[in-house]
Amino acid sequence: MLGVHSAIYAQELPDLGDPFRDDFSLFQEQVVGASIMGKIRSSSTYVSDPEIAEYINHLGYRLVANSDSPSQDFQFFVLINPTINAFALPGGYVGVHSGLILESDNESMLAGVLSHEVAHVTQRHIARVIAAQSKARIGSLAAMAAAILASRSDGDVTQAALMTSAALPMQTQLNFTRAHEREADRIGLRILEKAQFDPHQVPLFFRYLQRQSRLYESGIPEFLRTHPITSDRVADVEARLAKMAHKQIEDSIEFLFLKARLRVYQDGFLSAFSVFQEQLKSQNKTVKLAGMYGSIFSLIVSKDLNLMNLERARDTLDFLLNVEPDHPMLLSLLADFERLFGDQKIAAAVYNDALARYPFRKSLVYGYAELLLSSNRYEELESMASALLLTDTTKNPKLYEFRAKAYRGLGEKMAMHRDYGEVLALTGNLVGAINELLLAQKATDGDFFLQTSVASRLKELKEIQKALR
Repeated sequence: MLGVHSAIYAQELPDLGDPFRDDFSLFQEQVVGASIMGKIRSSSTYVSDPEIAEYINHLGYRLVANSDSPSQDFQFFVLINPTINAFALPGGYVGVHSGLILESDNESMLAGVLSHEVAHVTQRHIARVIAAQSKARIGSLAAMAAAILASRSDGDVTQAALMTSAALPMQTQLNFTRAHEREADRIGLRILEKAQFDPHQVPLFFRYLQRQSRLYESGIPEFLRTHPITSDRVADVEARLAKMAHKQIEDSIEFLFLKARLRVYQDGFLSAFSVFQEQLKSQNKTVKLAGMYGSIFSLIVSKDLNLMNLERARDTLDFLLNVEPDHPMLLSLLADFERLFGDQKIAAAVYNDALARYPFRKSLVYGYAELLLSSNRYEELESMASALLLTDTTKNPKLYEFRAKAYRGLGEKMAMHRDYGEVLALTGNLVGAINELLLAQKATDGDFFLQTSVASRLKELKEIQKALR
Protein backbone atom coordinates (compact mmCIF):
# COMPACT_ATOMS: atom_id res chain seq x y z
CA MET A 1 0.00 0.00 0.00
CA LEU A 2 1.19 3.51 -0.75
CA GLY A 3 2.28 5.69 2.16
CA VAL A 4 -0.64 6.80 4.31
CA HIS A 5 -0.78 10.25 5.90
CA SER A 6 1.41 10.43 9.02
CA ALA A 7 -0.35 11.84 12.06
CA ILE A 8 0.91 15.30 12.94
CA TYR A 9 1.45 14.18 16.52
CA ALA A 10 4.22 11.91 15.28
CA GLN A 11 6.05 14.68 13.47
CA GLU A 12 8.43 17.37 14.61
CA LEU A 13 6.46 20.57 15.16
CA PRO A 14 7.39 23.14 12.46
CA ASP A 15 7.29 26.88 12.93
CA LEU A 16 3.66 27.97 13.22
CA GLY A 17 4.37 31.43 11.92
CA ASP A 18 1.72 34.07 12.46
CA PRO A 19 -1.26 32.38 14.17
CA PHE A 20 -3.57 35.09 12.83
CA ARG A 21 -2.61 34.75 9.17
CA ASP A 22 -5.51 35.21 6.74
CA ASP A 23 -5.44 31.82 5.06
CA PHE A 24 -6.00 28.33 6.41
CA SER A 25 -2.55 26.88 5.75
CA LEU A 26 -1.72 23.28 4.89
CA PHE A 27 -0.02 22.89 8.25
CA GLN A 28 -3.11 24.19 10.04
CA GLU A 29 -5.17 21.68 8.06
CA GLN A 30 -2.88 18.89 9.27
CA VAL A 31 -3.05 19.95 12.93
CA VAL A 32 -6.82 20.40 12.85
CA GLY A 33 -7.35 17.13 11.00
CA ALA A 34 -5.10 15.21 13.41
CA SER A 35 -6.97 16.74 16.36
CA ILE A 36 -10.31 15.52 15.03
CA MET A 37 -8.87 12.13 14.04
CA GLY A 38 -7.79 11.64 17.65
CA LYS A 39 -11.46 11.82 18.66
CA ILE A 40 -12.46 9.51 15.83
CA ARG A 41 -9.82 6.87 16.62
CA SER A 42 -10.93 6.77 20.26
CA SER A 43 -14.55 6.22 19.21
CA SER A 44 -16.12 2.76 19.39
CA THR A 45 -17.35 3.21 15.81
CA TYR A 46 -13.85 3.61 14.36
CA VAL A 47 -12.79 0.49 12.44
CA SER A 48 -9.25 -0.57 13.30
CA ASP A 49 -9.60 -3.91 11.49
CA PRO A 50 -6.36 -4.14 9.44
CA GLU A 51 -7.97 -5.79 6.40
CA ILE A 52 -10.64 -3.11 6.14
CA ALA A 53 -8.06 -0.35 6.58
CA GLU A 54 -5.83 -2.01 3.96
CA TYR A 55 -8.64 -2.23 1.43
CA ILE A 56 -10.08 1.26 1.84
CA ASN A 57 -6.65 2.92 1.71
CA HIS A 58 -5.58 0.86 -1.30
CA LEU A 59 -8.76 1.87 -3.11
CA GLY A 60 -8.41 5.47 -1.98
CA TYR A 61 -4.81 5.79 -3.12
CA ARG A 62 -5.66 4.22 -6.47
CA LEU A 63 -7.96 7.22 -6.93
CA VAL A 64 -5.49 9.74 -5.49
CA ALA A 65 -2.82 8.48 -7.91
CA ASN A 66 -5.14 9.51 -10.76
CA SER A 67 -6.00 12.92 -9.31
CA ASP A 68 -4.38 16.31 -9.95
CA SER A 69 -2.44 15.90 -6.67
CA PRO A 70 -1.06 12.35 -6.74
CA SER A 71 1.59 13.06 -4.10
CA GLN A 72 -0.82 14.54 -1.55
CA ASP A 73 -1.12 12.65 1.74
CA PHE A 74 -4.46 11.02 2.53
CA GLN A 75 -5.82 8.66 5.12
CA PHE A 76 -9.03 6.76 4.45
CA PHE A 77 -11.00 5.12 7.25
CA VAL A 78 -14.32 3.43 7.97
CA LEU A 79 -16.86 3.99 10.74
CA ILE A 80 -19.39 1.36 11.78
CA ASN A 81 -22.62 3.19 11.09
CA PRO A 82 -25.58 1.87 9.06
CA THR A 83 -26.35 5.27 7.52
CA ILE A 84 -25.26 6.14 3.99
CA ASN A 85 -22.54 8.73 4.30
CA ALA A 86 -18.96 9.69 3.51
CA PHE A 87 -17.10 12.84 4.49
CA ALA A 88 -13.74 14.58 4.22
CA LEU A 89 -11.89 16.41 6.99
CA PRO A 90 -8.99 18.88 6.91
CA GLY A 91 -5.60 17.29 6.34
CA GLY A 92 -6.63 14.65 3.80
CA TYR A 93 -8.73 12.43 6.07
CA VAL A 94 -11.68 10.74 4.33
CA GLY A 95 -14.25 8.74 6.28
CA VAL A 96 -16.83 6.26 4.97
CA HIS A 97 -19.77 4.75 6.85
CA SER A 98 -20.16 0.98 6.76
CA GLY A 99 -23.76 1.48 5.59
CA LEU A 100 -22.58 3.16 2.41
CA ILE A 101 -20.16 0.33 1.61
CA LEU A 102 -22.73 -2.39 2.30
CA GLU A 103 -25.34 -0.59 0.18
CA SER A 104 -22.93 -0.06 -2.73
CA ASP A 105 -23.99 -2.38 -5.53
CA ASN A 106 -20.46 -2.65 -6.85
CA GLU A 107 -16.91 -1.43 -6.40
CA SER A 108 -17.24 1.36 -8.97
CA MET A 109 -20.12 2.87 -6.99
CA LEU A 110 -18.02 2.98 -3.82
CA ALA A 111 -15.06 4.35 -5.79
CA GLY A 112 -17.35 7.05 -7.20
CA VAL A 113 -18.16 8.34 -3.71
CA LEU A 114 -14.51 8.26 -2.65
CA SER A 115 -13.35 10.06 -5.79
CA HIS A 116 -15.84 12.83 -5.02
CA GLU A 117 -14.43 13.21 -1.49
CA VAL A 118 -10.86 13.14 -2.84
CA ALA A 119 -11.79 16.03 -5.12
CA HIS A 120 -13.15 18.01 -2.15
CA VAL A 121 -9.75 17.58 -0.47
CA THR A 122 -7.51 18.30 -3.46
CA GLN A 123 -9.51 21.44 -4.26
CA ARG A 124 -9.27 22.49 -0.58
CA HIS A 125 -13.02 23.07 -0.31
CA ILE A 126 -13.02 22.46 3.45
CA ALA A 127 -10.12 24.85 3.95
CA ARG A 128 -11.94 27.51 1.93
CA VAL A 129 -15.08 27.13 4.03
CA ILE A 130 -13.17 27.40 7.31
CA ALA A 131 -11.00 30.30 6.09
CA ALA A 132 -14.15 32.17 5.07
CA GLN A 133 -15.67 31.74 8.52
CA SER A 134 -12.79 32.49 10.85
CA LYS A 135 -9.31 33.92 11.20
CA ALA A 136 -8.40 32.38 14.49
CA ARG A 137 -5.86 30.40 16.41
CA ILE A 138 -5.45 26.71 15.64
CA GLY A 139 -7.39 25.76 18.78
CA SER A 140 -10.44 27.66 17.51
CA LEU A 141 -10.00 26.15 14.07
CA ALA A 142 -9.97 22.69 15.64
CA ALA A 143 -13.27 23.52 17.35
CA MET A 144 -14.68 24.62 14.02
CA ALA A 145 -13.50 21.40 12.40
CA ALA A 146 -15.30 19.53 15.18
CA ALA A 147 -18.47 21.27 14.02
CA ILE A 148 -17.72 20.02 10.51
CA LEU A 149 -17.36 16.52 11.89
CA ALA A 150 -20.68 16.87 13.70
CA SER A 151 -22.37 17.89 10.47
CA ARG A 152 -20.81 15.07 8.44
CA SER A 153 -21.22 12.07 10.75
CA ASP A 154 -23.26 10.93 13.73
CA GLY A 155 -23.24 8.49 16.63
CA ASP A 156 -20.71 8.79 19.44
CA VAL A 157 -18.20 10.45 17.10
CA THR A 158 -20.61 13.35 16.72
CA GLN A 159 -21.17 13.51 20.46
CA ALA A 160 -17.42 13.80 20.99
CA ALA A 161 -17.34 16.65 18.51
CA LEU A 162 -20.33 18.43 20.03
CA MET A 163 -18.85 18.36 23.50
CA THR A 164 -15.64 20.02 22.35
CA SER A 165 -16.90 22.40 19.70
CA ALA A 166 -17.38 26.05 20.54
CA ALA A 167 -18.30 26.58 16.90
CA LEU A 168 -21.39 24.37 16.81
CA PRO A 169 -23.81 27.21 15.94
CA MET A 170 -21.82 27.66 12.72
CA GLN A 171 -22.11 24.06 11.51
CA THR A 172 -25.04 24.89 9.21
CA GLN A 173 -22.71 27.33 7.43
CA LEU A 174 -20.08 24.65 6.87
CA ASN A 175 -21.80 22.54 4.23
CA PHE A 176 -20.34 22.52 0.75
CA THR A 177 -21.69 25.08 -1.70
CA ARG A 178 -23.29 24.12 -5.02
CA ALA A 179 -20.13 25.32 -6.76
CA HIS A 180 -18.04 23.01 -4.56
CA GLU A 181 -20.30 20.06 -5.36
CA ARG A 182 -20.22 20.62 -9.11
CA GLU A 183 -16.45 21.00 -9.07
CA ALA A 184 -16.07 17.82 -7.00
CA ASP A 185 -18.42 16.00 -9.42
CA ARG A 186 -16.43 17.12 -12.45
CA ILE A 187 -13.04 16.24 -11.00
CA GLY A 188 -14.31 13.07 -9.34
CA LEU A 189 -15.64 11.70 -12.64
CA ARG A 190 -12.29 12.34 -14.29
CA ILE A 191 -10.45 10.58 -11.45
CA LEU A 192 -12.84 7.65 -11.63
CA GLU A 193 -12.37 7.17 -15.36
CA LYS A 194 -8.58 7.44 -15.17
CA ALA A 195 -8.54 4.88 -12.34
CA GLN A 196 -10.35 2.39 -14.60
CA PHE A 197 -13.69 2.36 -12.77
CA ASP A 198 -17.15 2.84 -14.30
CA PRO A 199 -18.17 6.52 -13.88
CA HIS A 200 -21.74 5.68 -14.97
CA GLN A 201 -22.30 4.28 -11.47
CA VAL A 202 -22.32 7.85 -10.07
CA PRO A 203 -25.81 8.86 -11.28
CA LEU A 204 -27.10 5.43 -10.22
CA PHE A 205 -25.90 6.24 -6.70
CA PHE A 206 -27.58 9.66 -6.92
CA ARG A 207 -30.88 8.07 -7.93
CA TYR A 208 -30.62 5.54 -5.13
CA LEU A 209 -30.18 8.35 -2.58
CA GLN A 210 -33.12 10.26 -4.02
CA ARG A 211 -35.32 7.16 -3.76
CA GLN A 212 -34.23 6.70 -0.15
CA SER A 213 -35.10 10.31 0.67
CA ARG A 214 -38.60 9.87 -0.77
CA LEU A 215 -39.18 6.60 1.08
CA TYR A 216 -37.99 7.84 4.46
CA GLU A 217 -38.86 11.49 4.90
CA SER A 218 -37.64 11.56 8.50
CA GLY A 219 -34.42 9.77 7.67
CA ILE A 220 -32.91 11.48 4.66
CA PRO A 221 -29.47 9.97 3.92
CA GLU A 222 -26.85 12.10 5.64
CA PHE A 223 -24.86 12.29 2.43
CA LEU A 224 -27.72 14.31 0.92
CA ARG A 225 -27.69 16.82 3.79
CA THR A 226 -24.04 17.72 3.29
CA HIS A 227 -23.85 17.02 -0.45
CA PRO A 228 -27.22 18.26 -1.80
CA ILE A 229 -28.17 16.67 -5.11
CA THR A 230 -30.08 19.11 -7.32
CA SER A 231 -31.63 18.39 -10.71
CA ASP A 232 -29.05 20.71 -12.27
CA ARG A 233 -26.25 18.75 -10.65
CA VAL A 234 -27.62 15.42 -11.91
CA ALA A 235 -28.08 16.85 -15.41
CA ASP A 236 -24.52 18.17 -15.40
CA VAL A 237 -23.12 14.76 -14.41
CA GLU A 238 -25.18 12.95 -17.05
CA ALA A 239 -24.05 15.42 -19.73
CA ARG A 240 -20.42 14.72 -18.87
CA LEU A 241 -21.04 10.97 -18.85
CA ALA A 242 -22.50 11.13 -22.36
CA LYS A 243 -18.92 11.63 -23.57
CA MET A 244 -17.58 8.65 -21.59
CA ALA A 245 -17.80 5.04 -22.70
CA HIS A 246 -19.57 2.42 -20.60
CA LYS A 247 -17.25 -0.10 -18.94
CA GLN A 248 -17.87 -3.57 -17.60
CA ILE A 249 -15.82 -3.60 -14.40
CA GLU A 250 -15.70 -6.80 -12.37
CA ASP A 251 -15.62 -6.39 -8.61
CA SER A 252 -12.42 -7.50 -6.90
CA ILE A 253 -12.59 -10.43 -4.51
CA GLU A 254 -11.25 -8.05 -1.83
CA PHE A 255 -14.43 -5.96 -2.19
CA LEU A 256 -16.57 -9.03 -1.48
CA PHE A 257 -14.45 -10.00 1.53
CA LEU A 258 -14.54 -6.39 2.80
CA LYS A 259 -18.34 -6.36 2.76
CA ALA A 260 -18.42 -9.67 4.64
CA ARG A 261 -16.17 -8.34 7.42
CA LEU A 262 -18.16 -5.11 7.69
CA ARG A 263 -21.44 -7.00 7.93
CA VAL A 264 -20.09 -8.90 10.96
CA TYR A 265 -19.04 -5.65 12.67
CA GLN A 266 -22.21 -3.74 11.79
CA ASP A 267 -24.89 -6.41 12.32
CA GLY A 268 -23.19 -8.72 14.82
CA PHE A 269 -21.79 -12.18 14.10
CA LEU A 270 -25.06 -14.08 14.64
CA SER A 271 -27.11 -11.97 12.24
CA ALA A 272 -24.26 -11.83 9.73
CA PHE A 273 -23.70 -15.59 9.92
CA SER A 274 -27.31 -16.23 8.89
CA VAL A 275 -26.79 -13.96 5.86
CA PHE A 276 -23.64 -15.86 4.92
CA GLN A 277 -25.43 -19.19 5.18
CA GLU A 278 -27.98 -17.94 2.65
CA GLN A 279 -25.16 -16.81 0.37
CA LEU A 280 -23.74 -20.35 0.42
CA LYS A 281 -26.88 -21.48 -1.44
CA SER A 282 -26.25 -19.06 -4.30
CA GLN A 283 -25.36 -20.30 -7.77
CA ASN A 284 -23.17 -17.21 -8.19
CA LYS A 285 -19.57 -18.23 -7.46
CA THR A 286 -18.45 -14.87 -6.05
CA VAL A 287 -21.49 -14.61 -3.77
CA LYS A 288 -20.79 -18.13 -2.53
CA LEU A 289 -17.12 -17.29 -1.86
CA ALA A 290 -18.17 -14.21 0.12
CA GLY A 291 -20.52 -16.42 2.17
CA MET A 292 -17.71 -18.87 2.91
CA TYR A 293 -15.29 -16.11 3.90
CA GLY A 294 -17.91 -14.40 6.07
CA SER A 295 -18.81 -17.67 7.81
CA ILE A 296 -15.21 -18.33 8.85
CA PHE A 297 -14.69 -14.71 9.88
CA SER A 298 -17.87 -14.87 12.02
CA LEU A 299 -16.42 -17.94 13.72
CA ILE A 300 -13.13 -16.17 14.41
CA VAL A 301 -14.82 -13.04 15.79
CA SER A 302 -17.24 -15.03 17.98
CA LYS A 303 -14.64 -17.63 19.03
CA ASP A 304 -17.69 -19.91 19.25
CA LEU A 305 -17.51 -23.36 17.64
CA ASN A 306 -21.27 -23.68 18.07
CA LEU A 307 -21.58 -21.60 14.91
CA MET A 308 -19.66 -24.14 12.82
CA ASN A 309 -17.84 -27.29 13.82
CA LEU A 310 -14.12 -27.74 13.16
CA GLU A 311 -14.53 -30.22 10.33
CA ARG A 312 -16.90 -28.01 8.37
CA ALA A 313 -14.76 -24.94 9.03
CA ARG A 314 -11.62 -26.68 7.74
CA ASP A 315 -13.45 -27.88 4.63
CA THR A 316 -14.60 -24.31 3.97
CA LEU A 317 -11.08 -22.94 4.41
CA ASP A 318 -9.66 -25.62 2.09
CA PHE A 319 -12.18 -24.69 -0.60
CA LEU A 320 -11.35 -20.98 -0.33
CA LEU A 321 -7.61 -21.60 -0.48
CA ASN A 322 -8.00 -23.86 -3.50
CA VAL A 323 -9.65 -20.97 -5.32
CA GLU A 324 -7.14 -18.30 -4.18
CA PRO A 325 -4.19 -20.18 -2.63
CA ASP A 326 -1.87 -17.20 -2.16
CA HIS A 327 -4.33 -14.44 -1.30
CA PRO A 328 -3.11 -12.59 1.84
CA MET A 329 -6.64 -12.16 3.23
CA LEU A 330 -7.17 -15.94 3.09
CA LEU A 331 -3.73 -16.75 4.50
CA SER A 332 -4.44 -14.41 7.39
CA LEU A 333 -7.86 -16.05 7.89
CA LEU A 334 -6.25 -19.50 7.99
CA ALA A 335 -3.51 -18.42 10.41
CA ASP A 336 -5.99 -16.72 12.76
CA PHE A 337 -8.21 -19.82 12.67
CA GLU A 338 -5.30 -22.10 13.61
CA ARG A 339 -4.19 -19.68 16.34
CA LEU A 340 -7.65 -19.68 17.95
CA PHE A 341 -8.92 -23.21 17.30
CA GLY A 342 -6.07 -25.34 16.02
CA ASP A 343 -2.34 -25.92 16.48
CA GLN A 344 -0.12 -23.00 17.56
CA LYS A 345 2.85 -24.45 15.67
CA ILE A 346 0.84 -24.68 12.47
CA ALA A 347 -0.41 -21.12 13.03
CA ALA A 348 3.16 -19.87 13.51
CA ALA A 349 4.28 -21.65 10.33
CA VAL A 350 1.42 -20.11 8.31
CA TYR A 351 2.18 -16.63 9.69
CA ASN A 352 5.91 -16.96 8.95
CA ASP A 353 5.36 -18.26 5.43
CA ALA A 354 2.79 -15.57 4.65
CA LEU A 355 4.91 -12.79 6.17
CA ALA A 356 7.84 -13.86 4.00
CA ARG A 357 5.63 -13.01 0.99
CA TYR A 358 3.71 -10.09 2.51
CA PRO A 359 6.06 -8.64 5.18
CA PHE A 360 4.03 -5.47 5.77
CA ARG A 361 0.53 -6.96 5.71
CA LYS A 362 -0.95 -5.66 8.95
CA SER A 363 -3.45 -8.50 9.45
CA LEU A 364 -0.57 -10.99 9.40
CA VAL A 365 1.65 -8.81 11.57
CA TYR A 366 -1.07 -8.30 14.19
CA GLY A 367 -2.07 -11.95 14.24
CA TYR A 368 1.52 -13.13 14.66
CA ALA A 369 2.10 -10.48 17.34
CA GLU A 370 -0.89 -11.84 19.27
CA LEU A 371 0.56 -15.33 19.01
CA LEU A 372 3.97 -14.15 20.29
CA LEU A 373 2.31 -12.23 23.12
CA SER A 374 0.18 -15.17 24.23
CA SER A 375 3.32 -17.37 24.20
CA ASN A 376 5.33 -14.86 26.29
CA ARG A 377 7.85 -14.55 23.43
CA TYR A 378 8.54 -10.93 24.32
CA GLU A 379 12.00 -10.60 22.77
CA GLU A 380 10.74 -11.81 19.38
CA LEU A 381 7.76 -9.46 19.62
CA GLU A 382 9.97 -6.49 20.46
CA SER A 383 12.35 -7.31 17.63
CA MET A 384 9.55 -7.62 15.07
CA ALA A 385 7.74 -4.44 16.17
CA SER A 386 10.99 -2.42 16.23
CA ALA A 387 11.97 -3.58 12.74
CA LEU A 388 8.56 -2.63 11.35
CA LEU A 389 8.53 0.75 13.09
CA LEU A 390 11.87 1.62 11.46
CA THR A 391 10.24 1.45 8.02
CA ASP A 392 6.67 2.45 8.92
CA THR A 393 5.97 6.00 7.73
CA THR A 394 2.41 5.92 9.11
CA LYS A 395 3.48 5.86 12.78
CA ASN A 396 1.10 2.98 13.45
CA PRO A 397 -0.20 3.09 17.07
CA LYS A 398 -0.89 -0.66 17.05
CA LEU A 399 2.80 -1.43 16.50
CA TYR A 400 3.74 0.86 19.39
CA GLU A 401 1.13 -0.89 21.53
CA PHE A 402 2.53 -4.32 20.75
CA ARG A 403 6.07 -3.14 21.47
CA ALA A 404 4.95 -1.52 24.73
CA LYS A 405 3.46 -4.87 25.80
CA ALA A 406 6.71 -6.59 24.88
CA TYR A 407 8.69 -4.11 27.00
CA ARG A 408 6.26 -4.65 29.87
CA GLY A 409 6.88 -8.40 29.64
CA LEU A 410 10.63 -7.75 29.57
CA GLY A 411 10.40 -5.40 32.57
CA GLU A 412 11.77 -2.36 30.68
CA LYS A 413 9.72 0.44 32.23
CA MET A 414 11.11 3.55 30.52
CA ALA A 415 10.73 2.06 27.05
CA MET A 416 7.25 0.77 27.95
CA HIS A 417 5.99 4.18 29.09
CA ARG A 418 7.55 5.87 26.06
CA ASP A 419 5.69 3.58 23.68
CA TYR A 420 2.39 3.80 25.55
CA GLY A 421 2.83 7.57 25.36
CA GLU A 422 3.18 7.29 21.59
CA VAL A 423 -0.01 5.22 21.39
CA LEU A 424 -1.92 7.91 23.28
CA ALA A 425 -0.41 10.74 21.21
CA LEU A 426 -1.34 9.03 17.97
CA THR A 427 -4.91 8.51 19.15
CA GLY A 428 -5.39 12.14 20.16
CA ASN A 429 -4.86 11.95 23.93
CA LEU A 430 -2.10 14.52 24.40
CA VAL A 431 -2.59 14.82 28.15
CA GLY A 432 -2.31 11.07 28.61
CA ALA A 433 0.71 10.94 26.31
CA ILE A 434 2.52 13.64 28.25
CA ASN A 435 1.76 11.85 31.53
CA GLU A 436 3.20 8.59 30.16
CA LEU A 437 6.39 10.37 29.10
CA LEU A 438 6.66 11.95 32.56
CA LEU A 439 6.43 8.42 34.02
CA ALA A 440 9.12 7.34 31.55
CA GLN A 441 11.40 10.08 32.83
CA LYS A 442 10.95 8.79 36.39
CA ALA A 443 12.06 5.29 35.39
CA THR A 444 15.75 4.55 35.92
CA ASP A 445 16.32 1.66 33.53
CA GLY A 446 16.86 3.57 30.28
CA ASP A 447 20.20 4.41 28.67
CA PHE A 448 21.31 7.90 27.60
CA PHE A 449 19.79 7.63 24.12
CA LEU A 450 16.39 6.53 25.42
CA GLN A 451 16.41 9.30 28.04
CA THR A 452 17.21 11.88 25.34
CA SER A 453 14.46 10.49 23.09
CA VAL A 454 11.87 10.73 25.88
CA ALA A 455 12.86 14.31 26.76
CA SER A 456 12.75 15.41 23.11
CA ARG A 457 9.36 13.83 22.50
CA LEU A 458 7.95 15.34 25.68
CA LYS A 459 9.04 18.80 24.52
CA GLU A 460 7.40 18.29 21.10
CA LEU A 461 4.09 17.21 22.58
CA LYS A 462 4.01 20.13 24.99
CA GLU A 463 4.57 22.51 22.06
CA ILE A 464 1.71 20.91 20.12
CA GLN A 465 -0.51 21.11 23.19
CA LYS A 466 0.30 24.81 23.49
CA ALA A 467 -0.48 25.39 19.78
CA LEU A 468 -3.89 23.75 20.13
CA ARG A 469 -5.01 25.99 22.97
